Amino acid sequence: MQVFVERIIAYLTALITLIAGWFGADYEPAKKSDDFRVTTYIRGDYVQAPDSLYPEDFDIITDVILFECASFNSDGEIVYDEKKLETALSNIKAAIGDRQVSITLNLLGPRGNTDSEIWEEQMEAQSDEHNKAFTSGVLEDNIIAVLDKYSFDGVHFDYEYPLSSKAWKCYNKFLVSLDKKLGEYTLGVAASDWNIEFSTAAIGAIDTFELMVYDFVDSEGRHATFEDIKEIVKKFGFHGIPADKVNIGLPFYSRPTDMSSYWYAYNGCCEGIDENGWYHCDATDKDFWFNTTDVIEKKTLFAYNYGYGGVMIWHYNCDLPSSHEDSLLRAIDNALKTAND
Repeated sequence: MQVFVERIIAYLTALITLIAGWFGADYEPAKKSDDFRVTTYIRGDYVQAPDSLYPEDFDIITDVILFECASFNSDGEIVYDEKKLETALSNIKAAIGDRQVSITLNLLGPRGNTDSEIWEEQMEAQSDEHNKAFTSGVLEDNIIAVLDKYSFDGVHFDYEYPLSSKAWKCYNKFLVSLDKKLGEYTLGVAASDWNIEFSTAAIGAIDTFELMVYDFVDSEGRHATFEDIKEIVKKFGFHGIPADKVNIGLPFYSRPTDMSSYWYAYNGCCEGIDENGWYHCDATDKDFWFNTTDVIEKKTLFAYNYGYGGVMIWHYNCDLPSSHEDSLLRAIDNALKTAND
């Protein structure tokens, strides 16, 4: 009953927000308290050296998702490079110190067995392998074993993408089954606004949704503008997911205007970004539009004012240290200080 009530509230919140937007009004629910999350993905390959992290950043960051350090196969076994995982985890914990920062382990799933060049067929083949793992009967216990071993705070899934009803049914059933065994461990998932078919039971089981509102450009080639994501997330409640479970994704990188296969980190380009957010790469002769500090501040304030649970960063090592005046993480902190004034 509680989950059903939460879903109805989420629907009504989204409806009120949309109506307010249609009439040019700003709808702002009650302000969040200090539990607003600043979650960042940290890629294990990028933090194998202690100096790849800045301790001061964890005065702002509340949650870490350790990425690319572990996966599961179709037999439901957890696969990881012990040295890589342990080094990354040790360096992260050293940077955090005695601060209260949650660390969850992201698990990537098996790839599909197909030679098809059609994306939908690739995803269907991937789902076939995921479904084997989800129904193996051992994946849940194997996850808990690795969480216990390394004292993680929870587990997180980036499943890209279940497309069929069968794949979603299997994924939802697994998430509910896993949640029943997790106890105090948290359960998080990544989600794209255009591909969400979580069941009511799965929504109740999941603690946090990382909303990936990036990797798209507008008609001018601008990457994930504030205006675009504002419209996307206002409609998100129609999926029945409570806003306070949702972290709105912030890209600390950019794609070129033609969306070709380039991913440029903010910290490697910031000195060349002009006053309108544009960066031109002479080597590729391509233009990139970045979420600069002003855009990140706007998005953070939006997430805060509209009652979302927090923001999510992809990814940590694309930024400058938060002590730098042009740091995007610092922009998040500035926005939250403004909101609390």
